[in-house]
Amino acid sequence: MTLWLLGFALAVAQPPLPTDAVARSLGPPWKELAPGVVTATVADLGGDANWAAKVVLADPQRATFAVRYDPSRPTLAAWRARYPNALAIANGSFYSTDGPPGAEVRPTCDVISAGRQVRGAGCHRQDALFFAASAATSKSSPPASTVKAGPQILAPADFHAADWAEALKSFPALVHGSTATCSGVHYCAESSRTAAVAQLRDGRILLFASQWPAVRREVGKWLADELGAVEALNLDGGPEATLSLRGEPLEDSIGSQGVGLPMVIVLLPLAGGR
Repeated sequence: MTLWLLGFALAVAQPPLPTDAVARSLGPPWKELAPGVVTATVADLGGDANWAAKVVLADPQRATFAVRYDPSRPTLAAWRARYPNALAIANGSFYSTDGPPGAEVRPTCDVISAGRQVRGAGCHRQDALFFAASAATSKSSPPASTVKAGPQILAPADFHAADWAEALKSFPALVHGSTATCSGVHYCAESSRTAAVAQLRDGRILLFASQWPAVRREVGKWLADELGAVEALNLDGGPEATLSLRGEPLEDSIGSQGVGLPMVIVLLPLAGGR
């Protein structure tokens, strides 16, 4: 195990760090985006350089997540204009078109955005999970005890929509219970541009996206074995796989220029965002 990987393994085994010590504790090749939020290329972390992938790692005590859905499919440039202070923008889950080309779309799985629930067209796979991004604050509906831990990835049986203001459901699970689980012979074995959201042992949330094709089961194995992910959820891939960082030119973002993104995960500083 290399020295930086040993340091990372020790870091993820500890409770969340209270300040911008996250970047300092991990050190190179991690680079700080904001206090408590760091980024690195997968190649620099020892992963497959052919993926041309990046990750963003966020301490939920220092940043907040939002899920946004717009059936008119704004481009990444439009989403960045809406959220200029976003630390990162990643794509969300799957969607379908019910009409002719250019028509508005419907999410395949359920979405909760700013407290409003949008029912999916159909998402009953046993290997689906929820990314519960931000808890509801309604006093009339006190959250379940699981919400107190902040953003997390939950099995459908453990997810209660009334507890959450921001959430999305997707499939398949890439990691579940610290074990890489994407073992199917079809979708999991295909090579395609891939996006994912993962949860580490200490509660930090990681966003992943590749600019070039990756085999999903290999991504799940890397997230579990090398980064210590306890849960990881596959997001929409192919042309939609997106990860854009604050301050980087649009052309340097992982993504396809001009592709519509009806659903995104937005990482925001605690004091900002709308």
